[in-house]
Amino acid sequence: MLPKHEPQSKFGRWLLKYRLKIILFSFIVLIPVIFVIALYVGDYLKYKNVDFDGNTTSYFQSTYITLEAETNHQIINLETNEVIIQIKLIDYLIPEYYDDTDGHYTFKVRQTVKTGKHVHEISAKFIIQTDWINAKSNVTTVPMTTTFGTNRKISFNHVLPQSPLWFVNVTDPYLYVELEYHVELALDQEETVTHYFRTYLGDITPTTVTDEITEAENQES
Repeated sequence: MLPKHEPQSKFGRWLLKYRLKIILFSFIVLIPVIFVIALYVGDYLKYKNVDFDGNTTSYFQSTYITLEAETNHQIINLETNEVIIQIKLIDYLIPEYYDDTDGHYTFKVRQTVKTGKHVHEISAKFIIQTDWINAKSNVTTVPMTTTFGTNRKISFNHVLPQSPLWFVNVTDPYLYVELEYHVELALDQEETVTHYFRTYLGDITPTTVTDEITEAENQES
């Protein structure tokens, strides 16, 4: 019969003495905590991917906001080495009920090719999608022009805000854009370039709201 092994260190003796309590604590506290963390991380990562008709990515370039001098409208700027795409949020409607079908976001878009750059066939695909929950629009191809012309309405029939998990509140979606164009190179060669951008729409004031505020201020003065 082998002699009973006794730990030599105080910590070892403490572990041996309280081993059952430690195992019980692990089951009651540590395992649920690990499960909850895995649940949060899983949901967060799941909706970070955006699918543009088969082109799936989770890496996006940043955009920046400028103000249009004449109207004070906010403009979302998507800038690359060759072009600048500018987007105005005109208005939006978030459905109040799950069976509503008139939810949407409306945009105006224009393109500018930088001086000395030679590009053609500029195209853009828009998706409106949230973090944390399965709420997204269909992929919408938006034609490019050099002026803010026709309104482009994208259906978004999802009720917001939602709280899918404790301490998580989804209030507004993001606008995701896939921008693609051809760059002319030397010797009659060309290169197809694709960029991906992301903008949080909760930070953007629709132009209709800005116009109403401006009109009210003018009436008061």
